[in-house]
Amino acid sequence: MKRALYLAGSCITLLGAFFACIHNPPPNRTPGGPSDNPEDVRARMPYRPTPPQPESKFPPPQQSAEEEEREANKANEPDLLHVQPSILLDGAPFPKKITYEPGLVEAKRLRYVSADAAAGGDGSADHPWNNLQEALCQLIPGDRLLLTPAVYEGSFRIGSSCHGGTADAPIQVFARHAFLKPRGDGDVLTVEQPHWQFWEVQIALLHSSVAGFVTRGAGAHDIAVDQSHIYEGKGPAVRLAAGSSRITISNSHIHQSRGIEIEAATRDITITTSHIHHNFGTSLTVGIAAPDAPPAEGIQIIGNRLQNDHGSALRLLHCYGARILYNTFANYRPDEESEFNGTAIFVGSGSSDVALEGNSILEASIGIAVGEVRSAGAPPEKVIVLRNFLQNTLTPEGLALDVVLGTDIRFYNNVVDRYADDVHAAAGVRALSVANNLFLGGKTACILLVPDVNCFFDYNIFANSMNPRVVLGTDVYDVSGLTAGPMSHTRVLPKVEISGGDLGNLTGFSPVDQGQVMPGLAYRGAAPDIGIAEH
Repeated sequence: MKRALYLAGSCITLLGAFFACIHNPPPNRTPGGPSDNPEDVRARMPYRPTPPQPESKFPPPQQSAEEEEREANKANEPDLLHVQPSILLDGAPFPKKITYEPGLVEAKRLRYVSADAAAGGDGSADHPWNNLQEALCQLIPGDRLLLTPAVYEGSFRIGSSCHGGTADAPIQVFARHAFLKPRGDGDVLTVEQPHWQFWEVQIALLHSSVAGFVTRGAGAHDIAVDQSHIYEGKGPAVRLAAGSSRITISNSHIHQSRGIEIEAATRDITITTSHIHHNFGTSLTVGIAAPDAPPAEGIQIIGNRLQNDHGSALRLLHCYGARILYNTFANYRPDEESEFNGTAIFVGSGSSDVALEGNSILEASIGIAVGEVRSAGAPPEKVIVLRNFLQNTLTPEGLALDVVLGTDIRFYNNVVDRYADDVHAAAGVRALSVANNLFLGGKTACILLVPDVNCFFDYNIFANSMNPRVVLGTDVYDVSGLTAGPMSHTRVLPKVEISGGDLGNLTGFSPVDQGQVMPGLAYRGAAPDIGIAEH
């Protein structure tokens, strides 16, 4: 958590740059309007149980209870959250509750495969196929393949010898109570054809280093995976490789693996309403790049729960237009074995036009980190962090926002609760805006290391802290002493509370219309409110 402070030039020069930084808001202040976000129209899914049934346990158990305990995160560590708090926004759950139905269409024909069937079957219910790979390549548009309960071992590929579905007649695979497991060095299930849909696929990786579910190439588009379970491997549970597009993974459970890898040169990938946790590295990596590859574009991470990983929850690398919305991230602490520093979300080089909005980040030693020193690729650019809740109550140290390198970084209307340090900004940062935020209980308001004069730091509320400070190089200033000058619209209040755990019900001051109009920020009334709620 400790970072060496770099002081360039005289203290007088630094102080002048700092005052210019926080006193000059960005241009183009155009009021926005309230967002229009209607409720989703939920499509019916034929033959899907409501509610979904519990997952089956892989037969027989592959680990002893002692092995599972040894490989899982330690259950009783005092710096981890064991029960997530109930957080509200104007009486509704925060983050916003997201539901997703993939809208599987009625099948034109049902086909069957059974590991115990006799050879020579025709895929009918009475005479099912007995070879899963052959069955997959017998399917035509409009078919639905039902796997009977069994363990299907192998490396299965929906490639050039198999058919693709169509938009009106996708090919479906339903696999309730059936399990796929690896054999040899091949990935378990690879899809290279369009318009395939998978429901309740369970892949037990059993400590193999292969990937569980893979899409690859330009033919891999319009693919859906719903209510599936992929777990216990040394490799990635899911790899969405270059060329893949319009892939959706929903309502799924991914754990004790290397998580989800989304490569560069992918487009329109959505990960939604899934539980991704206890992975052995980063849970979700976006934009893994080959040399000269185009970025991953249009990535959406919406309404998921990510927690307790041995790496970050999310790493954004070579990507453009990523949207990280309404997720919960919890329990990210330093790991001595892997040298992981406890960052929940990392926005790295090659990332641009990134939005993180409406998320909760709970008990992470570093909430959000942007950029890193000595990294290849262009610094992060145009990153907006908007209306998120960041809370750290279980350790005395913590940093909400760490901006090492980047241009046009916007931190608007967030609530930061009990982080020791609120914002770090290093010498490589250009055009940083920190406005309309509520900081509760921090020791250090911000540490600015020779920031660019185009940055803006004002219209924030600091409360519940004995004496919040601004650190500029090695010089320390009280925030209260700066509110009469360069931070003239920033206030220091003795006590502000989130009443009833509701981020829209603050006591101690009125946040309504007390903020500053900022580029790209929608609001109601005369001006934006302070904090997450907008009334």
